[in-house]
Amino acid sequence: MVNKLYAEPDAGIAPLINFIKKSKKFLYINSYLIDDPKILDAIGNAVKHKINVKIIVDGRPYGINGDDGTHDEIKILKDTGANVKIAPPRFEIKNVFDHAKYMVTYNKADIGTLNLTEAAFSKNREYFFITNNKDVIKSLEKIFLSDFSDKHAGKDPRKYLIVSPGSEKNLQDFIEKEKKVFIETEEMGDDENIINTIMKKGKKAKVIVPDTVSPTDLSNLRKLKKAGVKIKYMPANKLYMHAKTIIGKRAFIGSENFTKSSLNRNREVGVIINKHHSISILKDSFSQDWKNASRSIKKAKNYVSSNNKKSRDYN
Repeated sequence: MVNKLYAEPDAGIAPLINFIKKSKKFLYINSYLIDDPKILDAIGNAVKHKINVKIIVDGRPYGINGDDGTHDEIKILKDTGANVKIAPPRFEIKNVFDHAKYMVTYNKADIGTLNLTEAAFSKNREYFFITNNKDVIKSLEKIFLSDFSDKHAGKDPRKYLIVSPGSEKNLQDFIEKEKKVFIETEEMGDDENIINTIMKKGKKAKVIVPDTVSPTDLSNLRKLKKAGVKIKYMPANKLYMHAKTIIGKRAFIGSENFTKSSLNRNREVGVIINKHHSISILKDSFSQDWKNASRSIKKAKNYVSSNNKKSRDYN
C-alpha cells in the first residue's frame, strides 16, 4: 500500500505533477486555488490523454477580485480543457468557502494543506499525503461527485477522513485523545471548543503560527499561553506557516482552520494518519520549525521588516 507524506517547500512540485501524470480513467480535483503553471500544464496534458478531468474551485477566494467564476484563475483553468465548476452555492455565500485541497483518481488520492499555487511549493510550510487506501478513495470520490452535481454528500462513516461541514466535534475528539499535541496552523481561529480543548492540554501542547496572525488570534493565543501551552511565531518571510496540522501518536493534516466557519460551514477535507514513517516526517519538520520560530511576535516581525519580501497565498 502506498502511504507517503510530503513536506513543502522541501518536496517541491514533482510529486503532484507525477500524481496528475499517472492518473488513470479519471482525475477529480477540488482545490481552493489553482494557478501554478506547471500544474495547469499537467492538467492540460491529462485532458489530451483522454483522462476525465473534473475540477471544483471556489468562486470567490479571499483576497482575489471576482465573483461566480469570473476571476482569472478560473478562466485559465477552463482553457486546459478540463470540466471546471464553481463550488455548490451553499459554499459560495458570505464568509463561507469551498476551501478543500484534495485530488482523487482511480487508484490513489492526495489530501493536504496546500493550494495549487507557486507559493505553496516555494515559500510555504505545507503538507500533503498520497495514499491508495480504498476507503479514502471511495469517500473522496463520493464527496467530489456529490459537490460537482450540487448534491449533499451525506455523513457516511469515513474512517480516515475529517470532513466539513461538521468537523468540529471530530477534530475536538482527535485532540482530546492525543496525550501530547504539536500544532502548526495559519489561523488560531475563533472556535471556542477547539481552543478550550487545546487549553486543557496545557504544557503538553505546542503551537506554531505565522507572525501575521490577526488581533483575534493573538487574544486566543494569550489565553492558550496562560494555560501553559507553548507558543511560537514563524516569520512569514522566512517560511510562511500555511499548514493545518496536529501531530501526536497519530497525525491530522487537512484544509481546516480552527474557525467556526471552517469547521461547521465550509467544504473542508482532512486525513488522519497512523503511519509511523509519515508521523516521523511531521515531527522532524515541526522540530525544525520550532527551532526557527520566535517566542516573541515582535522579534518575528522584525525579521520580516529586515527582509523586505512578500509571499502570496490565501487560506
